[in-house]
Amino acid sequence: MIDDLIEIAYAQGAVTCVAQAADGVDEYELARVDSVASSVTVAVRADGKFAKATSAEGYLSLGQVVRACGLDYRHATSSARQFIH
Repeated sequence: MIDDLIEIAYAQGAVTCVAQAADGVDEYELARVDSVASSVTVAVRADGKFAKATSAEGYLSLGQVVRACGLDYRHATSSARQFIH
């Protein structure tokens, strides 16, 4: 699921920055559709699993990230679509 979210974010131009922490965690900064002054940071562990998503409001679920960043699952793979229905 997290792979699909990141793939969609790239496809829609929502990824504004990518960084890797010392512990191997990849951090993706995503633009929000509801605020140009704020962003969402999505952390992915070294094993490829979702670690956390944060914004100025606190922790976010993956669904909240999708809504906050205006991501459209029409760009998703078939495996990702099963989780949104």
